[in-house]
This record gives sequence, structure tokens and C-alpha cells, in this order.
Amino acid sequence: MARDDELLRETVAHLEQALHRERERRREAEGLLSGVGTAATARSLVDAEEALLTALAPVFGYEAGAVLVPETGGKYRAATATHEALKAVRLAAGGFVQRVEGGEVAAVFDVARVPDLQPLAAVPGVRAALMLPLRTSRGAAILLGVHARAAAFSPRQVALARSFLHTAGPVLESLVAREREHLGSVAAARAAALEQSNAELQQRVDEIERQRAQILRLSAPVLRIWRDVLAVPLAGTLEEQQIVHVSEKLLETIVETRARVAILDMTGLETIEVTAAERLHAIFQAAQLLGVQCFVSGVRPAVADALVNQGTAPRAETFATVADALAAAIHRCTSARR
Repeated sequence: MARDDELLRETVAHLEQALHRERERRREAEGLLSGVGTAATARSLVDAEEALLTALAPVFGYEAGAVLVPETGGKYRAATATHEALKAVRLAAGGFVQRVEGGEVAAVFDVARVPDLQPLAAVPGVRAALMLPLRTSRGAAILLGVHARAAAFSPRQVALARSFLHTAGPVLESLVAREREHLGSVAAARAAALEQSNAELQQRVDEIERQRAQILRLSAPVLRIWRDVLAVPLAGTLEEQQIVHVSEKLLETIVETRARVAILDMTGLETIEVTAAERLHAIFQAAQLLGVQCFVSGVRPAVADALVNQGTAPRAETFATVADALAAAIHRCTSARR
């Protein structure tokens, strides 16, 4: 029993970690969406670049930042900065900076090791750097984020930066077009460009929403939490597409592991669609055909009320917590072996 209690505690910890990772992914998606919204609502390109420094700091994890713009003499200077020491920095447009200027996102382990970034190495409290190109038809700018710890920026943050640029680039370009039309004082052209800008922005926002939906569909991992027990933590809003993914992945894992019990944990589930609830029954039936007993745990009152009102309450054993479900699953598997 002591061993089983230890396994139970470890399993609960693993489930909590899985839920934490899902919350982090959702926070990242919301942070990127906020950054795009900040740029889209700015009055000018300069205002958008300044606002991005603040909006993106929580997503990419930099402690201070600056927007660098080219100046005469082949150098980059800080047009705006969140730290006073960065305002005096001048970076030579060498090979490294030129790669960033050309569209490459760069995470620098230690700025002292990059010749182009030697001026940064002289700034107290700066070891690592993250550099994003903000390219428009007006010219090149670089968003610079710095951190006091070496290797502060992970490959995950670099990937997020690339994803953000793919979405934010057209928004920044639309700001450039809007400013040009304003300077030209052509009212008709300005109105047409604004309509096009709004359409492009809506298209990009829709794209982000589709990406968020994809993250939700992939946010229900099938975990092997004991010898014969699988668990699927569900979070957010359970949609039909997500249930399809859960069904396919769960049945594949059942065949691979020869599990006896599958636990669907709804602790993090906020709402559930009628069609998704109906598909749950199909999952239970398919699992039973493979010789697996399905348990349900952690149903919230709001979700339980919705399931009852829809007439789609799960036909499976239910438990208040995933720990209770796991204890029952272990007992059932142990008894079956005797």
C-alpha cells in the first residue's frame, strides 16, 4: 500500500504538470494575440513598435528592451528603450545584425561572444539577447530584448517569436500604408486602405483563433500513469474536433499498452459541447470493446449540470477527483490479477 500511495502521489503530480503546461501554452497564445492587437490599434508604426516592447516582454521573457533603427554611418541606434542604458547603444550593421535585418530571429547565448553586439556587452546586467526583425516597406527595425542571465532565451521562445512575426508583419505593413495615405491626404484611398487593413487584421485574428483551437485539440495528452491505467486530462472548452483527437489517440494507446482502465479527468474542463458529450459515449463503448473500463473524474458542477440538461451524462463510473479514480483503478487491476 505504501508503494501504491507513492505512485498515486507521483501520478497526481504528473497530471498537475500536464495541466500547467496547457495553461502555459494558452497564456502564450493569448500573449501573442495581445501583441498583435496592440500593434493593430496603434496610431502609427512608431507607436506600434513602442507598444510591442511592453506587450511582448511577458511572452518572450526579456527584462529590458529597445527598438533599434538604422542611422547614417551604417549603425543601429535605439529609437525607444525601456532601460536608460540601452538608449546610448549603437550597434554596427555587421554580418550578424544584417542576418537579423534580413528576417532571421536570433537568440544570443552571450552577447560578449558576438562581435556586432560588443556595445551591449558593456551595458551592466546584459548577458543574453533576443532580436526580432520588424520589416516593412518603409525600412528595417529590430526589436531587441535583453536579460541578465546567459542563455535566457529558449528555442521555444524563438519559435514563438517567428510565429508572431508571421502574424504581425502584415499588421505593421498596414500601419505603414495607413500613414502614407494620411500624408498624401487622399481621402478615398485612405478609406479603401483602412477597409483593407481591417480585413487583413480580421483574417490574422481568425488565423490566431484557429491556431488556438488547434492547441486545444492537442492539449489532451494520453498518459500512462500506472502499469495498466491510462489518464486523459481535459481542459478548457471541450469541442467535437478535440474529442475526435482524444478518441483516436486513446484507442491507439490502449492497443499499444494493453491497459485495463482509462481515466478521463475533467478537472480543468470549463464547458462541453453537446456533440462532444455524445462522442464521449462512443469512446467509452469503443474502449469497452477493447476490454478497457472507463472512469470519469473531476466533473465540475457547471459541466455536470450541462450534461444532465443535455441528457448526455456519461455512462461510466465517476469520481470526485483523479486521485479517487486512480485508487479505484489500481484496486480493480490488482484484483483482476489475483
